[in-house]
Amino acid sequence: MKAMAAAGGFQDSVKRVMTARTLGKKTEAPATHEEEDESKSERRRCFQKVVKKVVQTQNTVNNVSRRPHTRLVPQQKQIMYKTCFHSRSGADNSGNCYDIHPFSLGEWLDHPFTFYDAGTAQAYGLRVPNSSTKGFVMCVQAFVLKHLLFSSRKLGAVADVPKLLRTTRAAQVEALLGALSDMLWTAGGRQGAVLCLAHSEGNSSDDPQYMNDGCTEKIVVFQLGSYEEVKYTIKKYLFEMVTEGHHGMLLFLYSIVLSRTFPALQEDMSGETHPLIQTNGSIHPCLVTLLLTGRATHHLHNGIIYEGDENTMARPKTGILQRAEVGLLVWKRQDGGPVVVGSRLKTPSLPIWVTRCNDAYGILFNPNRDLIRDYHAENRFDLYYYSSNSSQNATTILTIDTRSPSFREEYQLSPLENLIHTKWMDAEVNWNGTAPYV
Repeated sequence: MKAMAAAGGFQDSVKRVMTARTLGKKTEAPATHEEEDESKSERRRCFQKVVKKVVQTQNTVNNVSRRPHTRLVPQQKQIMYKTCFHSRSGADNSGNCYDIHPFSLGEWLDHPFTFYDAGTAQAYGLRVPNSSTKGFVMCVQAFVLKHLLFSSRKLGAVADVPKLLRTTRAAQVEALLGALSDMLWTAGGRQGAVLCLAHSEGNSSDDPQYMNDGCTEKIVVFQLGSYEEVKYTIKKYLFEMVTEGHHGMLLFLYSIVLSRTFPALQEDMSGETHPLIQTNGSIHPCLVTLLLTGRATHHLHNGIIYEGDENTMARPKTGILQRAEVGLLVWKRQDGGPVVVGSRLKTPSLPIWVTRCNDAYGILFNPNRDLIRDYHAENRFDLYYYSSNSSQNATTILTIDTRSPSFREEYQLSPLENLIHTKWMDAEVNWNGTAPYV
């Protein structure tokens, strides 16, 4: 009722404003019947939009309040540990045994999502607490940039980029809210999502295969059935994701895994049992594709390819099934040849790319959508690079010129330049006075 009363007050305000505008127009020139009809229709459409939004919000609140939340049972916790942090080390009576790696788990505890101070040169950037979580944070950062740079702008609109990047605290919160909601909804196949939160009271276990860590035993699971429910619930409990002393990153990792579901993850990874967090604490490439595309595949080519020979049956290798919204570029100095990345990741819907240079993660982005839609825009353009590096105290801007081919050998270039060449072959990369640090 309060929401409807508030909506009514808002409608009255809109009505007064529209009436004042109409009267103002009449003092300048008498309105024709057609203009009056058009004005009434416009006001009617405005009222309908307001009422529709209020009703949708109320329905979302009602749906979320009616949905029961549950705790993870011990078996689910063991599967969660196995999926995220375990590696095969031996066998028991049933044939399988998994040991937890305390180092890799410890690197993920007590780390919320935090931004640099609002209004500063790096206000758009999420902080990276340690090297283990860097790849994970950069994937979230890509979707934060999506909302900061593109969500509130019309197509073709020219933005004040420095102002957008020196963002406000309110804009930081809204961008993070949109990023987490998008990623969870995509991981759930746009059919549903799961949000994990940690309540103060946990369920301890005496099972020797399960070890209390201060977070996992406290998890409460929310099953959400629409994008509006996802966004509403994350907004309601966002403090658990961003407050010091909370486990925001670990909770979101668990939420992504449960949204995808354990069976779907096994299918994505072709039945392989490697953990999403590797023994050194860094994220597995399958987790990167899960965060960016909603599917945990380690194949980065387009579509499905079949590999086999005359002695073996051809087996399918499923890569990226549709054009990604946020891209991925990979380069690694190795003798086995370059990593194959298909166009669905190289040319995403938005000019934002997660980068992996020799397993070091970062972000390349450009605020101009035309860089993706018009090949003329690729003649000469700027790319912003962000990695939350301790030595990066100002925005790094690289100028890319594809009209002036660079004929230097791979070993003469920095890793980031080699990575850029996987997308823009032989382009000249100008660091604009910044010493290459990647």
